[in-house]
Amino acid sequence: MGLTVEEALGLPVLAGSTVSSGAAGLGRVIRHMVVDDPADPLAAAGPDVLVVLGARLPPADPASCRALVERLDATGTAALAFRRVDGPPPLPAEVLAEAERRGLPVLALPPAARLDEIVSGVLGAVVAKQGQALALSSRMDDEFTEVALTGGGLAEVTQRLAVMLEGAAVLGLGPDREVVTSAGPADDVAEISDWLWLLDAAADDELAAMAPSLRLSGVRADQTVVTPADLDADLSPADGILLVPGHHELPGGIGEYAVAPIMAGEQRHGWLVAVHRTGAMMLGAGGVLERAAVIAALSVIRLQAVHSVELRFQGDLVRRLVGGAVGHTERTLAYTRSFGWRLDGPVAVLVTATETMADAAADPTRALDVLDRLADGWRAALESEVAGAAVAGLATEIVTLLPLDGRTLEELSALVSAVSSRVNGRLRRVGRVLGTGIGRPAGSLSELAEAHRQAQRALGVGLEIHGASAVTHFDQLGVFRLLSLIPDSTELRSYVDEVLGPLADAVDADSADLRETLRVLLETNLNVAESARRLHFHYNTMRYRIGKLERILGPFTTDPTLRLNLLLALHAARMRGLDQPARPPLDGGIGLPDDGFDALL
Repeated sequence: MGLTVEEALGLPVLAGSTVSSGAAGLGRVIRHMVVDDPADPLAAAGPDVLVVLGARLPPADPASCRALVERLDATGTAALAFRRVDGPPPLPAEVLAEAERRGLPVLALPPAARLDEIVSGVLGAVVAKQGQALALSSRMDDEFTEVALTGGGLAEVTQRLAVMLEGAAVLGLGPDREVVTSAGPADDVAEISDWLWLLDAAADDELAAMAPSLRLSGVRADQTVVTPADLDADLSPADGILLVPGHHELPGGIGEYAVAPIMAGEQRHGWLVAVHRTGAMMLGAGGVLERAAVIAALSVIRLQAVHSVELRFQGDLVRRLVGGAVGHTERTLAYTRSFGWRLDGPVAVLVTATETMADAAADPTRALDVLDRLADGWRAALESEVAGAAVAGLATEIVTLLPLDGRTLEELSALVSAVSSRVNGRLRRVGRVLGTGIGRPAGSLSELAEAHRQAQRALGVGLEIHGASAVTHFDQLGVFRLLSLIPDSTELRSYVDEVLGPLADAVDADSADLRETLRVLLETNLNVAESARRLHFHYNTMRYRIGKLERILGPFTTDPTLRLNLLLALHAARMRGLDQPARPPLDGGIGLPDDGFDALL
């Protein structure tokens, strides 16, 4: 804590003093004051020091004078002062000119001023201000320690701040700058909430790029004006406020605001912002918010720990439910109700996972952490659509027990597709997407195990047929459901090769073209005209292709058994990717993340 040069000029001991040069720097802070030693001029200059010259500076050339002022400015000297005397001033004109250019205040003291009284008065004012800061610090410790010991969170911290910073509106922001809680004058809170788009998201980067002399210290609570123009932000100087830590004036000079980030280690969980729209806040408001932000961060960490333990208990119960380890009893239902789940009626089981390359060297603990974060993102997206669903990350999949609430198969699939689309919209930035399988409705808790197996089957087949982001219902599998029961891909490959013969070649372009013709013919029940229209062929071209296919495969146009075998072979090739060039094996588990998985939080 210290005095600005302008505040020091208002002290009685400096009455009659004038500013000879550098008036633009009157906001510089004085924390120390020394009377210079005539034998070693300006040796005591340093950060936040008001230096009173004890004698006239020796003559020097203009370049040396400019270099002298440049050195004082670079070291952070608060100001120079000298007693007015008859004759030439104690400072050369070149020094005064350079001080004016750099905004280094030069004060002319009255001739009769007593230096001992000036030192005593200025340093006494600094000590008094520091005493106020210590008293404020003690009060803050009492206030916020009570919040911490009673288990209070961001809302309680915000309320205490509004009382302490009387007249200020206080906002508690989340990590995405959303308003989580607020306190203070209701009208001001409402208006400031509308300014939030002016809390420039680029302020952090702009602040890091600023020159060190313009940056704000994280522990200083003196008033420093930081406007959007200072940070070269995309705002006019008349616009709102920036999320820059410290205690600042509002643009325009009317009112003040203070900002502090809520940090836990290297992770930021939000911001505390206090704004007094019409006047000054208490001295050191920036420091007050910094202390409050520490308590808010402790609260966030505590809640995260509790949430993590709760998720583990919930995950264990979901694992037992879908594993068939518990029956449909009132006691089990009571457990589910205690978590806010609604599993009394028909329930759909969803299994969600991401298709990733198997990695034997992956850290399983890290993978489970990623799965929990994915489950949190999925849960958050689902809660806006359905209340009372149970969501848990189990091993390599996210399991959801979703109350049906009378939804039809089509409505359920549309709901899950919408949620999946929102989550995948964020995950695609890191090259991942989630696929989901849906089992048949379970009428009781004892039926959840079978519904879970169905959902796993639907997920696996959906990934193979439709791709990594597919939403597949068990009842929509059709013949793929039967084919999926064959675990041996070698057996399926042999079957496909035997039935399709040369058309099973996954590399040859002509074989792939004829396979597509055969698929369309079988889907249209050998309707030549319709098949020609779909494939954009001439009718005679289609007749020619049918003849070529029969020479390769046999008389499938007249042999229904052969047609069935061909259709099954085409389905098997499509489901297992046998009609595609060889690709590495895929595992349905959750892989290690890129940094972008934080977007889910």
